[in-house]
Amino acid sequence: MAADAYLVICCDAPDPDETDGRCSAEGHWPVRVRTHTELRRLLRTDRGWSRRRIDGQLLDLCPDHAEETR
Repeated sequence: MAADAYLVICCDAPDPDETDGRCSAEGHWPVRVRTHTELRRLLRTDRGWSRRRIDGQLLDLCPDHAEETR
């Protein structure tokens, strides 16, 4: 039996409408990628995710929150 891992990136934006106060969006790819950097590149170019420095922190943002911070 073989096991494999698929990487996931969660949106770091605060969202008061969610139960834990953070956005529940997750970014993933249907095919295995080797690094989070590669996953971020795919999500940015094909799905609208972004990575921004806000208040000194580097945050992954889903397409909804990426639009809000532009």
